Amino acid sequence: MEIDKLFGLPAHPLLVHVPVVLIPMAGLIALAMAIRPVWFVKHGWGLCVITGIGALGAIMAAGSGEQLEHMVGRNALIEDHAQAGELARTISIIFFVVVTALKVYQVRTAKQAARSAVTDTSPVKQAAWVGIVTSLLLGVSGIAGTVAVAVAGHDGAKASWQERVDQSGQAPDGQAPADQHDDDD
Repeated sequence: MEIDKLFGLPAHPLLVHVPVVLIPMAGLIALAMAIRPVWFVKHGWGLCVITGIGALGAIMAAGSGEQLEHMVGRNALIEDHAQAGELARTISIIFFVVVTALKVYQVRTAKQAARSAVTDTSPVKQAAWVGIVTSLLLGVSGIAGTVAVAVAGHDGAKASWQERVDQSGQAPDGQAPADQHDDDD
């Protein structure tokens, strides 16, 4: 999805806030659900919605970033950010697919268990392994999504601001940034 402007402004700086907020939030929720699997049973569809919107936001942010890149040109910082953004988009999509697949599987197996009500112990052993794998996949995909979005965001901030403020904290024109002026009241 390539959108270049929203409300007369470049779309990318606006759209990045969707995955930057939702993917780490979903990552924390996924970690909590990995620790307390009953929460995934009760609230897993909500996590699917959050990761889905976050992944859609990552897709839109990446597309709008490509449009913005054509307007501002390329340099090493923008190239690093673009690569990190593409990786964040891919991992966000994978995170959504993993969460949704796990929830669909969990619902299907719960329905099958309710229908069969077999006294055999093998379904119990299988359920224990499924729970462990589900917890691991939730935790790993949540952490991966959060880290990927954080790295892309950091690289984007660096690409936007590093040239404007040098290492000493001074603006390029030699003036101190606005928040560092002394008040002589």
